[in-house]
Amino acid sequence: MDLHAPEGPIRSIKDFLVHIVIVTIGILIALGLEQLVEARHHAHLARQAVEGFTRELTVDGRQLQDVLTTNPKVRAEIDEWIANLSAANPHEMDYPGIYFDPVSTTSWETAMATQALGELPYEQAHLYADAYSALRIVDDLRRRGLSDWQGLHTFGKNGAAMTADQRRMLVERLRSYETGTEVIDSAARNALTLIQAALGEKPHA
Repeated sequence: MDLHAPEGPIRSIKDFLVHIVIVTIGILIALGLEQLVEARHHAHLARQAVEGFTRELTVDGRQLQDVLTTNPKVRAEIDEWIANLSAANPHEMDYPGIYFDPVSTTSWETAMATQALGELPYEQAHLYADAYSALRIVDDLRRRGLSDWQGLHTFGKNGAAMTADQRRMLVERLRSYETGTEVIDSAARNALTLIQAALGEKPHA
């Protein structure tokens, strides 16, 4: 913002006051326009953030639904493994499958970086924060589950080649992994509820 001296000489207090008023009005107009532009920019960031949250949470919600569909099948495979290891003549089996596709939180991180959250109503921002916090918990649990699943493979696939102690240890690991999938399911259901709340959806029956 540039300030210019009056074009003609100031000959009286009246001229001086007129000049001050003109300059003051100019400054107020410039500041008002600057604030208007900034407010529109912040509003645009907020709209972009909400659009990003909606797209991202919708996709993340579908992934959680896939997890809830897949985990019961994994537990059924674990039960088969345990039954095989408990049999008199266990045979070779493939380990239970695993489903791991990390959820996305890019829109949330972008909104944090651009401070777009400050432009949203508190309650709305709080709902989004709860949803993303729950998603991070699910992701952490699933990463631990992936580590546990990889640890199972150290026993090999042939139950007949294992000692009794190895079979017992593997059964314990399988039961622990099975319990882990149930914990993931519980966290996923909670995250889905919070996602639905953030998106303004009614909870699914």
